[in-house]
Amino acid sequence: MKPIKLIGIALLIASSPHHIGTAALAAERWQEETFPPPNGGRIVFTITNDGNPACASYDGANCLWGQSMRDIDFSRVRPLVCGAGHRKLYGVTGFEDPNHWCNLALRDRPVQTAPVIPPPPAGGYRMTEWSGWGRAAGVEYRYRVGWDPANSGPGKTVDAIYEVRNSGARQWSGAARSVNCAQNTLWGSTDVALAAGQTKEVRVRAPNCGNATNPDIRPDVVRAGKFD
Repeated sequence: MKPIKLIGIALLIASSPHHIGTAALAAERWQEETFPPPNGGRIVFTITNDGNPACASYDGANCLWGQSMRDIDFSRVRPLVCGAGHRKLYGVTGFEDPNHWCNLALRDRPVQTAPVIPPPPAGGYRMTEWSGWGRAAGVEYRYRVGWDPANSGPGKTVDAIYEVRNSGARQWSGAARSVNCAQNTLWGSTDVALAAGQTKEVRVRAPNCGNATNPDIRPDVVRAGKFD
């Protein structure tokens, strides 16, 4: 009788509203999509806080291909994350091939989200929050704006602060640039050289496309040899 009672208790816990709510909450961060070959099929994935896609996996190494969100026990999930973690297992980040699901999962996201302006300090130099991660020219990047409201109004310049991340397996070189928003022409540029897996912060002076209270820039990241 005792084993039967234990099984009955386990079934009650597994079917309780609290258990269902926890599983549903865990699944809310995930989405499912069918990707084309060579890494083809249905996959459940999410985008991590650092901007890398991650597929649902029970062992941290093999995606649960062909399974939908209703098939997966999210309490057992150990995601396989594209980028450095993927390279440790398979020798590639997943971003080298434009048709790999790691790239396709990012392609469906907006390239950038606008920086959030924090509550202003008492005075002096300020900085916006970071924008969302975007992808261009084979690297990922985000940006923020540094400015002094006293002398950074319309027609003046601000600091465009970039964080550029090379998730690939090879060295990357290029430039972080700013664009003149009034004339749509290149205004400033700073060279960037990144080893495989390296992240670097660079600054570029940029025309202020906003105003002294809410500054804005036109960001642009390009690979060396492809400047226009």
